[in-house]
Amino acid sequence: MMLQPIHLFRASVERRKSFEMTLRPTSLHRHIKADVEGEDLLLCSWTYMIDCLKMFAGEYIRFASSVFPEYAALSLDDQRLMLRNFATRLYLMEAQCGTHRKFGSHDGPYIISCMATLTTCHDMRYVEFFTEEVNPSASNTEVVKITNYYTERGKTLIGPILTKYQFTDVEYAFLFALSIWQIDPDQCMPDNIVSLSDICRKQLFEALQLYYQDQLKLSDYSVRLGNLTTFEHVIQEGIGLLNEEVQAYNVAGLLNADAPFLQIVMQIPL
Repeated sequence: MMLQPIHLFRASVERRKSFEMTLRPTSLHRHIKADVEGEDLLLCSWTYMIDCLKMFAGEYIRFASSVFPEYAALSLDDQRLMLRNFATRLYLMEAQCGTHRKFGSHDGPYIISCMATLTTCHDMRYVEFFTEEVNPSASNTEVVKITNYYTERGKTLIGPILTKYQFTDVEYAFLFALSIWQIDPDQCMPDNIVSLSDICRKQLFEALQLYYQDQLKLSDYSVRLGNLTTFEHVIQEGIGLLNEEVQAYNVAGLLNADAPFLQIVMQIPL
């Protein structure tokens, strides 16, 4: 159990990166290289981000099925129900952790760029690019205000936690796996899924304890486990902010045809 989430998570990242590259010619209306030294990143557009999210949804199911036989054994309807529970959480966690890893501390270069997908980012000095090709009737000035406001709020909420805790690659992979079985309190899950959640999370925490003992040589790892739990709660707060942000985009007239996907799969109330 200890190595499986790590290897499968890395494989999922590489598959999604490759798929993102195939999307670039048709989904990204202009290719503008991000001003980030040593990184092959392009600026992200709204259309490209949504196309990537749709692809991520399928990959999240593949990852969950590969790591957890319990998930693979669920009915297709229950798997989709679970996806709606964890898709936004996984995306937000990956974007925030990716931002911190590539751009550093929340009070440093982080403010200039933030990750949007695995191969694209937002440059907060050029936010207009994000929506310039969609819905010309939407107020771009208003969208820029919305993006800047919620990026700053997310940065101040999640950035300091990542700076303080400095999760290892192993902990990060386990956070991804734990998030699959973190039941959203607003979701009414069947009893069988709640029971599976308890079992799978217990197994993951047991594997983490072995990692702390055998690899990090820690005799007391209660603080490390507590940090993971705290971060899960902070990400849950971040989902609330993301919901507010997308709702604001909807009011500004940005969503259009993307609203059903965001409502049904990402479970963002509009």
